[in-house]
Amino acid sequence: MSDGRVKTGSATWKAFVLTPVLLPWLLFAAPDPLPAASDLWIENGSTLAAPTELRQLSDALSKLVEGLRPSVVQVGIIDKRDIEQELPPGHPEIPDERPRVGSGFIIHPDGYVVTNQHVVARSNRVEVELFGGEKAVATVVGRDARTDLALLKIDPPRPLTALPLGDSDALKVGELVLAIGNPFGLDYSVTMGVVSRKGRAFGAGGPYDEYIQTDAAINPGNSGGPLLNLRGEVIGINTATLPTRRVGFAIPINLAKTLLPELKELGKIRWGFLGVSIQELTPALSQALGVDGRKGALVSSVLPGQPAEEAGLRPGDIIVEFDAMTIADVRDLQRKVGRTPIGKTSSIKILRRGKEEEFSIRVGEYADRTVAAAAEPSKKDLGLTVETLDQGKAKEFKLKEERGLVVTEVAKNGPAAHAGLRPGDLIKEVNQQPVSSIEEYRRLLSESIKGDIDLFLIKRGDLVLYVAVRSKG
Repeated sequence: MSDGRVKTGSATWKAFVLTPVLLPWLLFAAPDPLPAASDLWIENGSTLAAPTELRQLSDALSKLVEGLRPSVVQVGIIDKRDIEQELPPGHPEIPDERPRVGSGFIIHPDGYVVTNQHVVARSNRVEVELFGGEKAVATVVGRDARTDLALLKIDPPRPLTALPLGDSDALKVGELVLAIGNPFGLDYSVTMGVVSRKGRAFGAGGPYDEYIQTDAAINPGNSGGPLLNLRGEVIGINTATLPTRRVGFAIPINLAKTLLPELKELGKIRWGFLGVSIQELTPALSQALGVDGRKGALVSSVLPGQPAEEAGLRPGDIIVEFDAMTIADVRDLQRKVGRTPIGKTSSIKILRRGKEEEFSIRVGEYADRTVAAAAEPSKKDLGLTVETLDQGKAKEFKLKEERGLVVTEVAKNGPAAHAGLRPGDLIKEVNQQPVSSIEEYRRLLSESIKGDIDLFLIKRGDLVLYVAVRSKG
């Protein structure tokens, strides 16, 4: 009679012991072996492979980027109290950058780094992080808010590789470009696109903002990083983007090359300065002034004690030449004067009441405290009420002056409104004649020799500008 034991070789096991051990294997059988990889996917090429040329381009781009990224850095502000931005006039809006990190790139192995001025804001010291992760405190060697450029200097913790600077004038619309930087704090990101346009300008006050426009993605954090051609040369400095649109803007590197030596030497850019407020000539203004064409820059005010006043310029003069160079418009004059050496005696040709006159003028130095902004051209085309200024009206319109004439009402959709006049505007001249009383105002309007168009010189805050108003009928 069996005792329920099973002998297997030298070991003896009770049969019931096998049951709990074997049962799980019986209920949950091991799966079959996984199918071979070749049963699910294809490896090592396909008949749909890109042409050899495209694959070569892809490999070449990867190799190029691999060599470029180590020369790009992160730039961060050490003192968050210095975060206030200073932008050149007309600069595209800068999106809020979170985290507060910008970009830059090495231009010299000694540790010189270029970035945007708005990235470093008012700080004198910023933190730079290199591609390998090393961090160094950088000194702001020089900055210029007008062009949004800043030059930094670090003590290199190791040998650095600088990026070569190219020729942005040779850049072609449609050319492929790369943008490298730290968008949204995502370090060393690369995007590719084409040059969409050259010479893109914003506003009337910034003569040096002729940006390179590109569809290469430029996002918050990219500011100050390089825009490169496929030769690995920096042809622009990424500075702005239009919010919600895939449009980016870069400062041409040729502009930076003209300014960097002066930033290194002086810590700032010394811009030439005449001491005038100027505005564009519109057809209505040209007609009111009795001049043909629209070339030149109209002087709307002359600052006291500045070069233009000393030279004899007056409001109403049209500057048509500077140093024997024809002046096309406001930007053209600003650009030519801006890069004229401080103290140089230049020639300036004007039209005054239709007659040419020439003066010598000693170029001064631009300073924020003395320069009046260039006026925006108005939409010119009389539905307005003009009253004698008194204490009550001065208080109502928050004016410093308490004498003169003030615009108190402007009819909606009337000629004055179309011309850009507003309640609170002070009227200084009518048809180039000083006016201080209602009687003078009415007389000058009735004696107008321009027919249906009258020229006003107004003061609005600190801005003085001409406005041409075309009456109905």
